[in-house]
Amino acid sequence: MNTLKKTFSLGVLMFFCAVGLWAQSASVSPSRVYYNAEPGQTQVRQLTITNNSESPQNFTITFSDFASPGTDGKTELMEPGENVNSASQWLSASPSFVELQSGESRDVDVILQVPNIPEARRVVWSSALVKLARERTDAPGLGNDAMGFGIMHTFQFVVHIFQTPRSVTYRNARILAFEEGERGAEGERRIRIHVENTGDAIIDVAAYLELTNMRTGESRREKARAFTTLPGHSRVIHFELPDDLGPGRYSVLGVVDYGDRDAVIAAELELTVGE
Repeated sequence: MNTLKKTFSLGVLMFFCAVGLWAQSASVSPSRVYYNAEPGQTQVRQLTITNNSESPQNFTITFSDFASPGTDGKTELMEPGENVNSASQWLSASPSFVELQSGESRDVDVILQVPNIPEARRVVWSSALVKLARERTDAPGLGNDAMGFGIMHTFQFVVHIFQTPRSVTYRNARILAFEEGERGAEGERRIRIHVENTGDAIIDVAAYLELTNMRTGESRREKARAFTTLPGHSRVIHFELPDDLGPGRYSVLGVVDYGDRDAVIAAELELTVGE
């Protein structure tokens, strides 16, 4: 496998150089692009590229694949077509090369052409690579054998692309584990929840804790954690117990909401605080 050794968080726009410098040089939005085409259909979405620098910049747009082998939401870039869930071979950009003056923005059409084949009747995903390209010219005094004018890529933005046919509607999930996990670096107690996507579609999950003091009946809800999980994949999310949680025995309910009001699952455990 000729997997590119690039790792980034799912849903997060990443780039491969000094972060502060890149943020000042350019921006790309949105960080995610969604399609819902049926086999045989073509859909177009747009990316907006902005040159934030004080000099002209050139950009190229290409496509790659990514996989998500772990449970922490991080993914690996792959060569186009290397992933069995690849959509890169169906994608193109117009234009694929953009020249921007200082402060200028340009919209790029990202075109998805879905073939009318059985493999197109499932969820697929890929990534758009928006690369800042700098001109490379001959160095003075190198003679006729020197390398000529060309393009040198210096860094890139990665945009996640998801294609879910409208006919793919089955969403389902299950909790594989709900337990107290390893303590954090500062000794804080943490609750671990492991969620698996057992459906056919991508699910956007909101997971949260409800803590109830078993003596007083007082309850509180901790802030929800949002994440995306691909079909057949799973995620592990950690919640830190609040510092101001009073002593006593608690019922801890882990709630996973992955859709409408009927798409909610939960698990429960008991723990003791400060006793």
